[in-house]
Amino acid sequence: MIPHSSGKGMPFQNNYENLVSERSQAHTRLIRDYDGPNPDFDTIVVGSGIGGGILADDLAEQKPQSRILVVDVGSFVYPTHVYNISRFSNSDVANHFGVDTFTQTETDQQFIGGKPQLVFGGRSIFWSGLIPDPQDWELDFFPGTVRSELKDEFLLLAGQRMNGSLTLGSKVRDLVDHFRNSPLADDFFIHETPRALHQPYLMPDGTPADKFFVESTGVFNTAELLINQTGLTGPKIDLNGNGLFIKLNSFVEAVNSVPHDWYEVKTTDTVSGEQRSFYAQKVVIAAGSIESPKLINRSSVYTTLPDDIKQLVGFGLTDHPVTAESRAYVTSVGNPRIDISPHDHAKIIFYSKGKPGADGNVQYPFNIEMNVNHEYWHLRNNDPSEGLPKNDPTRTVVDIKFSFANCLDDQNGIHSNANDGYKPSISFKKFAFLDDLLNSRFPAVAGWQMNTADFMILLNETRQRIFNEFNDVDPMTPPYGGFYGELWPFGWGTVHHACGTLRMPWKANRNAPFNARSVVDENLKVHGTTGLYVCDMSVLPISTAANPVRALAGLALRLSRYLVNSPQ
Repeated sequence: MIPHSSGKGMPFQNNYENLVSERSQAHTRLIRDYDGPNPDFDTIVVGSGIGGGILADDLAEQKPQSRILVVDVGSFVYPTHVYNISRFSNSDVANHFGVDTFTQTETDQQFIGGKPQLVFGGRSIFWSGLIPDPQDWELDFFPGTVRSELKDEFLLLAGQRMNGSLTLGSKVRDLVDHFRNSPLADDFFIHETPRALHQPYLMPDGTPADKFFVESTGVFNTAELLINQTGLTGPKIDLNGNGLFIKLNSFVEAVNSVPHDWYEVKTTDTVSGEQRSFYAQKVVIAAGSIESPKLINRSSVYTTLPDDIKQLVGFGLTDHPVTAESRAYVTSVGNPRIDISPHDHAKIIFYSKGKPGADGNVQYPFNIEMNVNHEYWHLRNNDPSEGLPKNDPTRTVVDIKFSFANCLDDQNGIHSNANDGYKPSISFKKFAFLDDLLNSRFPAVAGWQMNTADFMILLNETRQRIFNEFNDVDPMTPPYGGFYGELWPFGWGTVHHACGTLRMPWKANRNAPFNARSVVDENLKVHGTTGLYVCDMSVLPISTAANPVRALAGLALRLSRYLVNSPQ
């Protein structure tokens, strides 16, 4: 037993508006919150989302002889994936459970949208299951060892862990084959978009149905992963023994250094107000890009960091700019025609190959996501009388959008300190402020030097290259542009894929050398500490054009391997 500190801190008093603080029947019947007398663990994981949840699950698999504690401020909100509850859109439900964890003042050039969802399973509960691969031109921004191990092993393992789909049926396979034989294949790798599957719908004889889904888009979430790991534990569980333990409704006040290279994880119960500390030699902070740097800032470990690294904590905040959707009615693709009915579905991603143009810079620093009958992915079975989709349900709809990679931005950040009442101010340059993207962000990620007019031409020409492959195209949206009646490409950016606030070794732009002065090292350990790690989106050195969740899942599995093999 190590000597435990008795330092006092400011207790959390439900300072976050809209935070769910309750123990529901589902919670109490499925999850045994840790209430044992032994406060000491081998590893404590703060946060149960994609990073913390996958890490804790894998550690429990690989080290069954160890004691692992997952603490999360959230409650157990849903017993299954949120997409299944009703016909409400995923974004509506996510906003409903968004928690006020920061303040900001909107201006013409500053604003970030959305609020973090603090529940058991983190944002994975509100996530639709999209798990595409980052490409080589994006992975170039990761340190060499990390990049090679992700490519060689951990991205594949991440897809398997998240139940990645192999195919969504014969129609999408036919469409992918068509586009792979089109001129678009010169610039893009074209694949079915990987989705997280629960199980395919089966024919009576047990074989997979041709159409895998009739409702939600994907159902992987880490809340179910951790419940599956702990099992339906009852009162006879050995709380002093080994295994994985969960404690919800536990706000982490601070992570403090204590003697013998141990750490105190100081918590407040958001339901009862009780304060309790837990101790471990290894602590992994996985609370997300907004909460994790705030936690480090109010912890004693912050005071031990070198001054230049202190200045990085909370800054670099970025997201990947995603354009508004371009939509059109179509009847078929190609010649000979592949007919597409309103009952068919496809989700296809065009991964940029990162090919250089005549100027040596990346021509397409974006991926393109294409949906056929996008509404199909939002169907619900519980209320067939619910209104029809806004588009004509008798016609086939295709929509496309462009998702750009983005480097870390040191002008964006979380201005937190130990006495900010848990709600610091945040600064974030709106993506709708196109001048910054064209003059700063896109030059950094791709070497671009492009004015607004040329940028709109590129978007519209690329959009048209895709629509030209279809027959009987009837546009539903105008072209991109800045004039009246045209489609402005970008909104403001959101916290939902925010990253970079506790960065690993990084580089400021495509041609810059790597900077090892980072908050965490290549193994995600905080510089200047003996056993404090970070495993969430905040460590990413770039916001990839692809949904970054697969990169994070790969990093979580890589960190698990490292912790299993590292000496105690």
